Amino acid sequence: MSNPTWTARTEHPLSLETFDALLSNRIPAIRIAGFATAEECAGFSAAVKAEPMKHYSVAKRIGYIGMAQYEYRWNTPKERYFEDVPTAQAALDSVINQAGWNPVERLIGRISRVTGKPVGPAQEPGLGRYFAGIVRSASEGVALHADYAPFNSPAYCIGQVDAQLGWNFFAEGLPSGGDTTIYNAPWSPVMTPGEIPKSYDLPRELIAHAPSFTYAPTPGDVVIFNTRNPHEIAGGPPVAGRDRISIGSFIGRMPDGSLGLWA
Repeated sequence: MSNPTWTARTEHPLSLETFDALLSNRIPAIRIAGFATAEECAGFSAAVKAEPMKHYSVAKRIGYIGMAQYEYRWNTPKERYFEDVPTAQAALDSVINQAGWNPVERLIGRISRVTGKPVGPAQEPGLGRYFAGIVRSASEGVALHADYAPFNSPAYCIGQVDAQLGWNFFAEGLPSGGDTTIYNAPWSPVMTPGEIPKSYDLPRELIAHAPSFTYAPTPGDVVIFNTRNPHEIAGGPPVAGRDRISIGSFIGRMPDGSLGLWA
């Protein structure tokens, strides 16, 4: 991906034109406002809070339900990831069943109708379906990082994508904080054969002087952005009974033009 200038540092509604522009990094973000009702948000948040969460081994505490392909990149046989997908899917299904609706399926439907492309969880030849739809609790924030499977996961079929987006549905937020800032500085690390480059807690010189865009995680909305651009999430002051609860995945454009999802 080249580093074109964003045409404007504003959010855009979802359309075929804006989706293509986001894949090409010509706009910073798409927002699907009113993706879910207040009742659906409350039901989803309650379902998440009723389930046990795992936590990443990073400084800022980030809880999750499901699984992240991120954690299988180093010194782990590819087969182990796909062996663990059913367990992660069962954990997500428990949340969805309690909530009474499925944000992942709703998002797939919206993207499919707009693009006219096949959309669904990515499939690894001979091994099966990727997990798509990780739930996160990230009230303490998330450090500067970038996500692009050709660099992160070159041994997987998702490493063949030529553009990568990330979507998040926000079910609950904090009274303040929790904003995401995206920097128009597409990640292009030096690649060493057999090594996976560092992609989390990136040095800030990578974004020096880069144009930036910040969006608020408004409950009920979905926001989509190009994850090859480094991005970070600000923390917020803790409030009893409130959390920054989201569910999302990546969307990659595969060589055949279809859109594959994974978390």
